Amino acid sequence: MPENTSDNIAELFFDSPVSGDMPALITREGDRAKTITRSEFEKLVTEFASGLAVLGVERQEPVAILCENRPEWIIADLAIAATGAVSVPVYTTLGADDLRFILEDSGATTLIVQERLLEKLKEVRKALPLLTRIITVGGTEGAQDSLSFEKVLSLGKEELGRAPFRRGAVKRDDIFSIVYSSGTTGRPRGVMLSHGNVISNIEAIKDAIDVDRTDRYLSYLPLSHIFERTTHHFLIHMGCPICYARGFSFVGADMEFFRPTFMIGVPFVFERMKRKVEDSIERLPVARRFILKKAIEWARTGGILKALAAPVVASVRRKVAPTIRFFVSGGAPLSPATAEFFFSLGIPVLEGYGLTETSPVVSVNTLKAWRIGTVGRPLKGVEVRIAEDGEVLVRGASVMKGYFNLPELTAQTIREGWLHTGDRGYIDEQGFLVITGRKKDIIITSAGKNITPQKIENLLREDPYIKDAILYGDQKPHLVALVIPDTERLESLCKELGIEKGVPDCLGNKRLYSFFEKRIRERLRGLSRFEQIHRFALIADDLSCERGELTPTMKLKREAIARRYSSLIDSLY
Repeated sequence: MPENTSDNIAELFFDSPVSGDMPALITREGDRAKTITRSEFEKLVTEFASGLAVLGVERQEPVAILCENRPEWIIADLAIAATGAVSVPVYTTLGADDLRFILEDSGATTLIVQERLLEKLKEVRKALPLLTRIITVGGTEGAQDSLSFEKVLSLGKEELGRAPFRRGAVKRDDIFSIVYSSGTTGRPRGVMLSHGNVISNIEAIKDAIDVDRTDRYLSYLPLSHIFERTTHHFLIHMGCPICYARGFSFVGADMEFFRPTFMIGVPFVFERMKRKVEDSIERLPVARRFILKKAIEWARTGGILKALAAPVVASVRRKVAPTIRFFVSGGAPLSPATAEFFFSLGIPVLEGYGLTETSPVVSVNTLKAWRIGTVGRPLKGVEVRIAEDGEVLVRGASVMKGYFNLPELTAQTIREGWLHTGDRGYIDEQGFLVITGRKKDIIITSAGKNITPQKIENLLREDPYIKDAILYGDQKPHLVALVIPDTERLESLCKELGIEKGVPDCLGNKRLYSFFEKRIRERLRGLSRFEQIHRFALIADDLSCERGELTPTMKLKREAIARRYSSLIDSLY
């Protein structure tokens, strides 16, 4: 596909030379697939854009979307772009306080909301006088003085040709979206991304990721996340059909139903998939279990051992992801052990790196050039350099216009054209970028030792019995940790150890503590003395987005968790 000259995201969509009868968006209804063709997709976007214009939506006016992944989400996004308005995606998992803040801070006048989420809006509606239009998805007329999605389509169809369709007047430098980043600290910050920012990132991704119309993609990460959303616009431009999973818990079954050729995800997803495979192997008879484990081990080598292992490994792959060519991982560091596991099955997990502020992809491993433990080489047109203090700096056309209503923070973050990411890292001898942690997350003990917690936390997450770990120790004599056991393994483990109490009452048991203490010491055996965990506490697997302890992409919010468990952390000293 040749380099495009589109001025905006809507033009990128309408000008793509994709056949009208090709499948574009596919959903599942029971055991049947429902397909929207490319020509139907274009018609829906045109009518909804016209409908928004009929309702009075103006250029650069903020329109918020609070909805789960489904065709209406991306139809609305493209229609908003076509009218020249600004989309404001909102995570469905946010609590009422953050929802109110985003709608208020952005000045959203229109909200496109899934009907089942209207209850969440009720809590904050009175505090939002600017919010005058509600459009419901999957709902009926009249709920909270709303219009249905279908009614807006109908209005647009009636007025097509008379309502202003402004996509030709929208320029690359116009704001496409205000994306409130799900940072691990503080309030969400509105990142202003222009049409040109996202288009430049799509062009660079085309040069790195090998997909075409014969591929099929399964969507399950929230479209509110710029990683999923830019991927959508990239795939729509390339003519690759997008299939919608029914929800995170259905991803496995929907993979089997839709048979995608590639997917993107956050490390949590791939770690969960790896554990399920390992659990299924553990339940096999001794001889078969030994053969499978040995085959996966040999597959990581080369030569004759890999050849001998190939038929056995192929049988595992057929059960895990028979049609997948590759995965792409982003949003947080991927454990090398997880990457190696999938590599041994013949399924590359291409780890990348990016930020909301960079639209988002900065670098990514590719099928032609990849190294486990790195986040790949920078994309074409994206410059990366490392500051003297180890901070990763980024410059290029995909770097944001700035933070909405926060000019001082914008000036602090973008200096002399370079975006200061807040991440630390280095570029290896082959040009691959390695991220070592967040600058603000560095723990400095009272002895003056600088410790990167992510490195230690990732080592612990590689243990099949440990789902997550959160380290603390800033200005303290040594490290302590909160450890979240893998819930699926915990019940059987308690039975093996003769512990009668169930989950979560068993977490204070001394035998259980000793079991985890031994495993933690084994995992951290090669680290320095000051990087060892002196004491830890086992906690329940109940961290949530609603309480602000997790981001919508399952990243831990260290400070929020510390507030909840402050007494417990203090007791470890």
